[in-house]
Amino acid sequence: MLFWLVLIPFVLISLLLTLVILMQEPKQAGLGEGLGGGGGGGIDFGTRGGTAGGLQRVTIYLGVTWGALALLLQVVPR
Repeated sequence: MLFWLVLIPFVLISLLLTLVILMQEPKQAGLGEGLGGGGGGGIDFGTRGGTAGGLQRVTIYLGVTWGALALLLQVVPR
């Protein structure tokens, strides 16, 4: 019973996390610039405001919650 109470929110958060990630705008920088290969152009982590900053924050919260539920699924008996 407890397994299902953890599994259902896990699946719902997985779908919601996928939707939120797909809603974000691409940065168009590519992997090389993300690893420090290009000129940054003054964009640092946490400096974007508005909707993009909100979606990024929601993505982080959902990702942390998803990870905690994934660990909990391993501990809860079936």
